[in-house]
Amino acid sequence: MVEMANGTAEARYLRGEVGFEDALREVTGIDIGRDDFAEILRGLAGRSPGSPELSDHDAGVLASAGFVEDPMATTGARLDRATRMQDLVRRSLSVAEAADRLGVTPPRIRQRLSDGTLWAFGEGRSRLLPPAQFAASGAVPHIERIAPLLAKTLHPLTVQALLTEPQPSLHIEGRPVSIVAWLTGCAGTAAEIEQAADVVIAAEWESA
Repeated sequence: MVEMANGTAEARYLRGEVGFEDALREVTGIDIGRDDFAEILRGLAGRSPGSPELSDHDAGVLASAGFVEDPMATTGARLDRATRMQDLVRRSLSVAEAADRLGVTPPRIRQRLSDGTLWAFGEGRSRLLPPAQFAASGAVPHIERIAPLLAKTLHPLTVQALLTEPQPSLHIEGRPVSIVAWLTGCAGTAAEIEQAADVVIAAEWESA
C-alpha cells in the first residue's frame, strides 16, 4: 500500500485530527450538513445488504470492476451517489427560480416541462430543474432542442453528468467539451445540434 502523505484529509482523519464530515467536505468540496448526512443514513439504513441500491448501469460498472463482492466498495458507492445527489438537489432550481432566471412566469416553466423543452425531477410543486440547463442569465442556448431527448426515467445525476462532462465526439479547438459547452459555443446549425443530440441518444442506449 502506498504510504499516505501526512497532510491528506484521509491521514488526518485516521489520526483523529478531523471528523468524518470535515474530511468528506474537504475531499469532495461539497458542504454536507448534519441534516444531509441524516437523510443519507436513513437511505442506507433502509436498504438490506442484498437490495438493488444502484441502477442497473452502475451495478454493471461495479461488477465489471470486481466490486460486487466488496461491501466497503458498495457502501462507498452508495455514499458517493447519495452525497452527489444531495448536492444536486441543493443546486437545482425550483419552478419559481427557473422562471426568474428566464424572465418568464412559473406557468410558462411548467408548460416547458410539459413540452419537454426543459427537464425536471420530482413531482408536482417539488419539481427541481438541474442547473446544467441554465446559464448565468437565461437558459443554455439551444437546450430546448436537446431536453426533449432526455428520458423522464433518467436519474438526475445522469442528466447533470451527461450535460456537463466532456464528450469524446464533441470538440472545440481540438479539446473534448461537454454538451453545454458545445451548445454555448456553436452557431446552432442543424448539423451542430444533431451532433449533441447523437450524444444523448447514444448515452440512453448504453443505459438501457
